[in-house]
Amino acid sequence: MQMALFDRIMAAWRTLTASPAAYRTVQWDAARPMSRLADWTPPPGAPNSPWSNPAVLRARAVDAFGNNPLARRAVESLVNACWGGNGITPQFAGRAHERLWERWARGCDASGRMDWVGLGAQVLQTVVVAGEAFVVLRVDEAAPGVPLTLQVLGPEYLDESRTDGQTFAGIGYDGLRPAGYWLYRQSPALPGANLESVYVPATDCLHVYRPLAPGAQRGVSWLAPVLIALRELDTYLEAALTRSRTAALFTGFVRTPDGSNPLSQAGQVPALEPGSMVRLQPGEDIEFSEPPQIESAFDPFVRAQMRRIAAGLGIPYELLSGDLSQVTFASGRAGLLEFRRTIESIQYGLLVPLLCEPVVRRWAELGRAAGVVEGDVTVRRWVAPEIEMLDRRAEVLTDLLRVRAGFASRSEIVGRTGWRAEDVDAEIAADAARADALGLVFDSDPRRTTQQGQPTPTATEQEAQQ
Repeated sequence: MQMALFDRIMAAWRTLTASPAAYRTVQWDAARPMSRLADWTPPPGAPNSPWSNPAVLRARAVDAFGNNPLARRAVESLVNACWGGNGITPQFAGRAHERLWERWARGCDASGRMDWVGLGAQVLQTVVVAGEAFVVLRVDEAAPGVPLTLQVLGPEYLDESRTDGQTFAGIGYDGLRPAGYWLYRQSPALPGANLESVYVPATDCLHVYRPLAPGAQRGVSWLAPVLIALRELDTYLEAALTRSRTAALFTGFVRTPDGSNPLSQAGQVPALEPGSMVRLQPGEDIEFSEPPQIESAFDPFVRAQMRRIAAGLGIPYELLSGDLSQVTFASGRAGLLEFRRTIESIQYGLLVPLLCEPVVRRWAELGRAAGVVEGDVTVRRWVAPEIEMLDRRAEVLTDLLRVRAGFASRSEIVGRTGWRAEDVDAEIAADAARADALGLVFDSDPRRTTQQGQPTPTATEQEAQQ
């Protein structure tokens, strides 16, 4: 008992008399000069060091997207999930504004090739592959309705040679805010291109990118964490394919006593062909090749590498590979739920504030100046594509319970699909009136039948009165 009390007193004394430097000397394991981390010495630097978007990294990402099937699949999965076939569209408070937007959206591309959906998909694809995209807001009197068109440019259009007291790597600044961009008139990759750059104010140009750190002024390819893994896996698969082709060349080699070649009259070794066999002469023997075989660990290794790549890109392994052999309902739903959160962060944290909202503001300004748009333009909500779960019926029942409990309105639930509740109600009323006029009764009509297909009490009374 006395020894335990003495130990406590000594521990307290050491704590009180310890040097303050002892508390400041904290070493993290990942920062120690350990032998297994000797080759891990990244240079410390700010998010803008180097200031410019790495051209080599961008070129490698573009090459991987053009030639690597996994990179192409990954980028298209992200673009399709975030933007989809309907894009992210505004739902205005005024129906007149919505009709004007729909008319303008069909011809908003400055090149006249795409609509709002195709143009937004191109912006997101450029951001994912090259790290950033520029959208020039052009005044075009020939545009339908509002005189505004959009031109999408890749990061190669930025003249990084422009640098002075207020301009860094082609981007001019007014304090902390970008004031404008020096952009080439033509793509510098084109033969004989005009390399003259013009200054475009920030009010006429959108710089869309995802900053990876506070203060980052440029974007980096989203493929950067997996570029090496993609290339090494592609090289491994090519080697495995070559090995399989070699394994198919199961050939016999004839040995003669004098070393002559009885298989070719010209004295040349014949070409190897799968399964080729030749009759031997007396005194000759034959030796068969032993081609390499694909090891049993090939498939698990490839799956592990593809899961690593999918994790680096933030997409489910099943979407990247198309392999559904090991997915269950629970695991598939869990993966889609996490993927939905990732997609929503891109939609409402990147695309809406950096692309959609600035375009609508400029669209409204030019529309009012041209006398096409009247009144204040208010966007009630942005309608983005949703990732459907594996059990759509359960989602509908959940929405039904939320509406009945008062946690959501019908307008909110309908608005997620891109429709206006007023339009849906009008169509329902028109369908019901037409069915009543023709004397038709459908199971989908809640006035006539219940969910179980039985006549409702009101419908029974009406039939009895008739």
